[in-house]
Amino acid sequence: MSKSSFRVGSLVTWKHRGGSATGKIIKIAKSGKLKVPKSSLTLSPTADEPAALIRLIKDGELSTTIVGHKLSSLKAAR
Repeated sequence: MSKSSFRVGSLVTWKHRGGSATGKIIKIAKSGKLKVPKSSLTLSPTADEPAALIRLIKDGELSTTIVGHKLSSLKAAR
């Protein structure tokens, strides 16, 4: 899956602390500021470098934890 084909609802994975993490995209932004809830992190997405809010999957279930990543750091989960 190319980065441009990620959509809300896409399952994705990314590198995390020497391993990997998995989640479901809940929002994609291509401009402005993207604030990660319950965090001090704010991303600055652009049309060339979109960013997403992702609900983390833990033990096979969607958790309440939301993280933010640029789409370029994500891969499609299998």
